[in-house]
Amino acid sequence: MSKGKSTRSTKIKEDPDAPAKKGGSANVAAAALRKIFYISQEMLTDDTQKLKLERFYHPGKGKLTLFMTKDDKHIMEIMEFSEPRRSWLIDSEVCSNGHIYMTTNIDATFLALHHLRKHCTKRALSLDSIHDEEDPTAARFLNNFIEPDNLKCIADVKTAGGDKYFKYNHEKCLAWLSLKTKRVADALKKAGIYCGHSAVSQNFQQSEKAVDESAHETDFLRVACDYIGGYIALDLHDELTKHLNIPSEIQAISEEKKSTAASTKRKSGDKLKNEGNKKIKLENGAAAKLKGSSLLDDSPDDDDEEEENRDKANEIKEEVKSPNQSMSATPLKERTLTAKEKSLAKGAKGTKSIASFFTKKAPA
Repeated sequence: MSKGKSTRSTKIKEDPDAPAKKGGSANVAAAALRKIFYISQEMLTDDTQKLKLERFYHPGKGKLTLFMTKDDKHIMEIMEFSEPRRSWLIDSEVCSNGHIYMTTNIDATFLALHHLRKHCTKRALSLDSIHDEEDPTAARFLNNFIEPDNLKCIADVKTAGGDKYFKYNHEKCLAWLSLKTKRVADALKKAGIYCGHSAVSQNFQQSEKAVDESAHETDFLRVACDYIGGYIALDLHDELTKHLNIPSEIQAISEEKKSTAASTKRKSGDKLKNEGNKKIKLENGAAAKLKGSSLLDDSPDDDDEEEENRDKANEIKEEVKSPNQSMSATPLKERTLTAKEKSLAKGAKGTKSIASFFTKKAPA
C-alpha cells in the first residue's frame, strides 16, 4: 500500500523576510537565554555582590525551585508569571520566552521546616549534621541561609559544648503558623481585598451585608491559610485548617446559600407586613375621607352604630331560641334621617306608594 502525503511539513520553514543571523547557533542560544527579571533593590546594593540562581527544595511545590542568592547570606524567591503565546522584543531581536521573573522576600523558616520535620522529629540534631541524599542542596541551604535563633518558633533548642541542637516541636509549629495566618488575614483586610466565593465589583456593593462579620472573618482566614499553605506540606496545611476551625469551601458555600435564603425569606415577610400596614393605613384614610364628606352628614357616631348592631344581634338570638314566642317589646332605635331623606319624605306626603297599585282589589 502506498503511503499518503503528509499535510504538514516536519521541517520548520525559515521566514524569508527575517534578517540574516550572524554568528550561527551561538547567537541563537544567547537569544534563548535572555529573560526578563525584576530584581529587588536589596539585592543590588553595590557592584561587589555575587548574585546566583540556585535551586532549593520548596515544600509547597514539592520539588526543587529556583531562588536568587546573594553573597551566600541572603535568599529571595523567584516568582514566575507566564502566559501562552507571549514574547519580548529586545532591541532588534525577539525573545520567544515571554515569561516574567520577579524576586520577592521569603521567610527561610518555611523552607527549613521541611528539613526539621524530616530529620529532627525523633532526635535533636545540629544543622551541620543534617544531610539529605535525595536533596544535596539541603546542607548548603541550612548552613548558609538559616539563622539558628529563628528556628526557636518551630523547634526545641538544646545547647551543648557551644553547639545548638534542634528537635521539631509540632505544637510550636502550629502556633507559629496560626500567627502567620492571622497576620496575613489582617493584611488582606487592610488592603480591602474581597475574599468571598463569588466575584464582587466595588462599583456595585450591597447596601446590606449578605453575611455577618464572623463569615467575613472565616473568608479572610481561609484565603490567608491558602497563602501559607503554598509554603508548607499538604498534610501540615490540613492540620492548620483544622487547628483554626476553618470549614471547607463547600461547607462555606452551602452555609452562605442558607443565610442568603433566610435573609431573602425574612425580607419577603417584611415586605408583606409592610404591604398589610399600607393597606390598613389606606383603609383608615378612606374612612376619614368619607367622614369628612357630605355623604355622612347627620349620621350617628361609631359608638351608636356598634350599640345598634349589638341590639340587632341580641334580638336575632332571642328569636332563634324561642321562635314561637313573640318578639321582645324593646323597640329598635330609630335611625336619624338625613336632610335629603327628610326632604324626600316631606315631598311624598299625600301620595300613594307604588306598591298600592299591585294589591288585589276587593270583589265588588
